[in-house]
Amino acid sequence: MNVPGFAFNPIALAIEGTIIGFMIAVPVGPAAALCIRRSITVGAVAGYMTGIGAALGDAVFGAVAAFGLSFVEDFVARREAWLLGIGGVVLTIMGWTTMRHRPRTVGDPVADDLEHRVATHFHYASSSFFITVFNPLTVMAFGAAFAGRNLAGVGASLPDAALLVAAVFCGALAWWTILCATAVSLRARFTGTGMLWLNRCSGAIIMGFGLAALISLTPLPWKDIGRALGL
Repeated sequence: MNVPGFAFNPIALAIEGTIIGFMIAVPVGPAAALCIRRSITVGAVAGYMTGIGAALGDAVFGAVAAFGLSFVEDFVARREAWLLGIGGVVLTIMGWTTMRHRPRTVGDPVADDLEHRVATHFHYASSSFFITVFNPLTVMAFGAAFAGRNLAGVGASLPDAALLVAAVFCGALAWWTILCATAVSLRARFTGTGMLWLNRCSGAIIMGFGLAALISLTPLPWKDIGRALGL
């Protein structure tokens, strides 16, 4: 057990942070759908950049939990409806455009331009980062994980907190690397028609998360409904 005011074991701290980052990144969500689609339709770099953006988003919330930034948690709790609304609208639009997206043509001179590639890779990372940080459930999951592992006092030491946040990032990135590599290994099995259906399915998943976020804003007894469904 770690007691606030005492030094944390760096090795144990790194291991715990890595496990927390990995486990919180694993659940399938819109970022995972983006990573899989981009890995197959565009390539490994696109999928990996998407994973880096999502891992950075997880690291941000890891920092919130590690440094005990209660004002951020309070802000998320007070503005949860706004975050859900904005995130829901963005995901719905992104899902719709993904469903209608057509595979790019091979040898497109614009797509091969260096400036275009840099801007595109930034878009891959920033879009998944945005999706992650606009999910209010993520900060709650990190808060619960840190409290459950008695890591709430790690923010008293800057080196310990920085090590924990870096470990969370590495753990999350490890999951995205595995997911990207798995998706790329299946790339050769997708034909032109397969690519179209992949876009449609991944877009439907992303739009589904967006619509679910918007529906959750309706004035219904969601907690009672969840308990009735055993959730």
